[in-house]
Amino acid sequence: MEKLPARVGWHWVKQGFAVFRKQPGALMAILFSCMFVSLLSTILPVVGVLLPALLAPMFSIALLQGCADIDNGKRAMPNLLVAGFKSPMSKQLLLLGVVYVAVVGVAFLALQLLGADAIAQINENPGKLDPKMVSGLQGAAFTASLIYMGGWMLTCLAAPLIYWQKMALGKALFFSVVTVVREIKAFAVMMVSLYALCQLMGVIPLLLFGSPQLAFAAIFSIILMLIVVMHCSLYAAYRQIFGPPQTAAPATVDLNKL
Repeated sequence: MEKLPARVGWHWVKQGFAVFRKQPGALMAILFSCMFVSLLSTILPVVGVLLPALLAPMFSIALLQGCADIDNGKRAMPNLLVAGFKSPMSKQLLLLGVVYVAVVGVAFLALQLLGADAIAQINENPGKLDPKMVSGLQGAAFTASLIYMGGWMLTCLAAPLIYWQKMALGKALFFSVVTVVREIKAFAVMMVSLYALCQLMGVIPLLLFGSPQLAFAAIFSIILMLIVVMHCSLYAAYRQIFGPPQTAAPATVDLNKL
């Protein structure tokens, strides 16, 4: 299989929007269900702060399976939230969640190490911030964001490979990393396109609404919509690279394609 050109990443985004437009309400309902469970999990002591990252693969599967159902002419239902939990591969998906927790931990550690002085000053005297400290904190936050986004992008195909291809965690991570690295131009264009759309669409409410509250509500709604579109675009990428998912009888990956 030849490497995909960079412009394919933009095609994935367009295909993602096409899937989203078919059933926007259904996909948003799935996202809200995931958000509710995520927020509810945070009330648990000690482990609550880790559960959203641990359950992230389950939430991704809910949205991706919703995209697959829409692609097959079915209605995407909120009960897809439990699709990952009911799968025989649920243990592998939870282990992938542990990997996500580790990525978040590394990103947080980088933020703490690189922005320790600025964070300490904010805690001690939030009213007076040294511009150099602020600049250092911005650099630390940018580095932490790169670590998190890089980790997410390299492992973004692992969850669907586990769920649809019935791969073990190690194998799914291997194929995810190899595929993303091989098609890095297309994936980079997809992510940059989504980021640019987020920035562009986020400006519109600021221009239209005089009320900051209304503008913030509109921007937050746009961000939620783009989270769903990102998963729809990821589904389009998976479909082109590995073929349409067959949930009843999962197809195996042809190693010669990669």
